[in-house]
Amino acid sequence: MRGKATQILLGVGIFMLVTAGLLRFYAYDQLAVAPIDQNSINTLVGPDANVFDTGSLENITTNLTTTAKTVGLVKATEKAPDDVVVWETTTSTKSDDGVVRSRSVERIAFNAHTGEAVNCCDEYQSDTEGTNVLVKRKGLLVKFPFNTEKKTYDWWDADLGEAVPIKYVKEEEVKGLNTYKFEQTIEPTVVGTQDVPASLLGEEGEGNLEAEMTYSNIRTLWVEPRTGVVIKRTEQQHNTIRYDGEDRIVTTDVTTGFDNKTIQDNVDTYGSLSTMLFLLRTLLPLLLLLVGLALVGFAVVRMRSRGEHAEA
Repeated sequence: MRGKATQILLGVGIFMLVTAGLLRFYAYDQLAVAPIDQNSINTLVGPDANVFDTGSLENITTNLTTTAKTVGLVKATEKAPDDVVVWETTTSTKSDDGVVRSRSVERIAFNAHTGEAVNCCDEYQSDTEGTNVLVKRKGLLVKFPFNTEKKTYDWWDADLGEAVPIKYVKEEEVKGLNTYKFEQTIEPTVVGTQDVPASLLGEEGEGNLEAEMTYSNIRTLWVEPRTGVVIKRTEQQHNTIRYDGEDRIVTTDVTTGFDNKTIQDNVDTYGSLSTMLFLLRTLLPLLLLLVGLALVGFAVVRMRSRGEHAEA
């Protein structure tokens, strides 16, 4: 009877060891991926924004609300290389008077584990006329890697059309959830040119003059490290029209960020996923490994002890 009990202990121990490996190297890998069927809406609010109103040709102060709807393109993902997902985001910014101040559509492809851009699947960004322009992207696009590290990454900026370093700052709690705070600073940069009436630029004469469009931003992201998801986001944008080396018109001056509902939804959703990932990657495999080794070791000792008694 003791021999059968020892065999059962050995079997249970081996089962625990195998299960620990499956949880760590299979179940975790299945869960730690960006979903192909993503369907989310993020809302950003920018109170007391200073914007140039093209209707009145004057600067106005208004509240801006930006809605970004992201959906996973399942069929495109199925045709993409392994471990790549394809998403599309439609972004619209409105002022209090209901006027749409900007609108864009982006199609992106990225590695489902690392969040790094992948150029494979006709990725594009719509321009001001609504025409889709093919884009080759680099760096992180919408999320950080699973198990984000405390280091500098490259984060893609659509206005610049390039990836810019985003630096780790510190750990910080967001509504009780531990996050890593990252910050990216983009100094005033010329991103294009535009014909502007001379009178608006403060110049004499009629007709238009070619002026430069500048863009600057301080982007701050609070990232849940196990999932790599951006829980909270703020951007301090300051955009101008520059002529003859001087800023003549402020087109946008706003600090915008996720509203409270978006932040709370992110905390609730990805806080739970973070806990599950921790269980699958660390706690459960460790517990099963320790108990499994203990059972196997105990069973082996008992089997050897029985063998020694039998020889005596």
